[in-house]
Amino acid sequence: MNLINTFNDEDWHAWTPRDELSPDFHIIDLEIGKGLQIKGTGHSGNYGSWHSKLIQVDAKRKYEWTAEYEIKDVANEQVSIYAIVSWFDEKEKLLQRDYIDHLELLNDGWRRLTRTVDSPEQAATVQLELSFRWSADGRVTWRNMTLEEGSKLGERIVRVATTYIKPTEDFAANLGLMLGVIDKSSSSKPDIICLTETFYEASVQLPMVEKCQSVPGPLTNELAKKAAAYNSYILFTMYERDGEHIYNTAVLIGRDGGIAGKYRKIHLPLYEAESGVMPGTGHGIFDTDFGRIGVLICYDQEFPESARILSLSGAEVIFIPTIGDEPLQSKARARDNGLHVVVSGCDGPASSRIIDPMGDIIGHVADEAAGVFTADIRLDERRYTYWLSVGDGNGESRSLFKKERRTDEYDALLSTKLATSSSYILGNIL
Repeated sequence: MNLINTFNDEDWHAWTPRDELSPDFHIIDLEIGKGLQIKGTGHSGNYGSWHSKLIQVDAKRKYEWTAEYEIKDVANEQVSIYAIVSWFDEKEKLLQRDYIDHLELLNDGWRRLTRTVDSPEQAATVQLELSFRWSADGRVTWRNMTLEEGSKLGERIVRVATTYIKPTEDFAANLGLMLGVIDKSSSSKPDIICLTETFYEASVQLPMVEKCQSVPGPLTNELAKKAAAYNSYILFTMYERDGEHIYNTAVLIGRDGGIAGKYRKIHLPLYEAESGVMPGTGHGIFDTDFGRIGVLICYDQEFPESARILSLSGAEVIFIPTIGDEPLQSKARARDNGLHVVVSGCDGPASSRIIDPMGDIIGHVADEAAGVFTADIRLDERRYTYWLSVGDGNGESRSLFKKERRTDEYDALLSTKLATSSSYILGNIL
């Protein structure tokens, strides 16, 4: 049952931080019923929202939100348009605020925002806020706002295993170590096992062209047998030969032993590029039966843009197979995006670790003999921080950091840099 039933002055009121910044507010007739509209007044500081009345809710329940909107003359939709829900206790004290931030484009040109949100403990009422800001002459029209109660809270738990083994200069020995650590990992029945970057071949003292394989190939076939035997995903990287090119490739083996996907490392350190390795294209996003995961390979983690793209693409966990050990970067990537990060390193057992969305280390491989660290992580769990962006309440970094990026300023800076570079180059040519 939709808990938002009408769109009139009794159920909605206009809000602005200051009267001088107020856009124009209108309740209008649409073909499908009433709509809520906000229009700019020529002032670049325009800021206003339609706020619903307080709606009665239960604590610790799932609620499904929907809001559709149409824009005109809005320069940057990401920055200027948003919908957010504010939760209050029985005394109307703010508890938490959540963006409705899952966006899809409809066939008629309208956009639909959706999100399923868990009501916080002590929640008694909630308010929907439909906002327009910082657009001088733009316009947004809202329609089809819905709020429906879902089932009770459920947990989505995935068991992840990270591994540490020390490589040798022999292919056969390295393969034996890889298979052995998978066997050891299997005792805890993980959903996914992550191995160190290019463990099989990187330490073998041969030219690059003599230690790469195709995908599928002998190495993937051996690991596929283990994945199928233990009903676990296995994530590892290898030097892949594809025609005349060689890539540092992350391969995801599915529970059935099939190749579920691969990602080719896009950020290559100079030594790897000078070895004849090619950078890949695209980003490491894979859909599994427990959720969507993202993959960075070693040097990729130094570049926050890649982790952000994985987050924006819906990754719920980021895996980083790596030869080195970059604790600051891996913790930052977790905190930057509000996601768990699983690292499988090769610079001592502690380089293989699992990090929570706040950037804190859950645990790591204890010693070389142990070889494995396994943890259960909750994909449904949201981590909130008091006063993070939202005022006197709790805000969630995963959602806030996506929505509150200033993409307009990033684009403007990039355009300026490109124009400056082009003028410089052209001037020198002339």
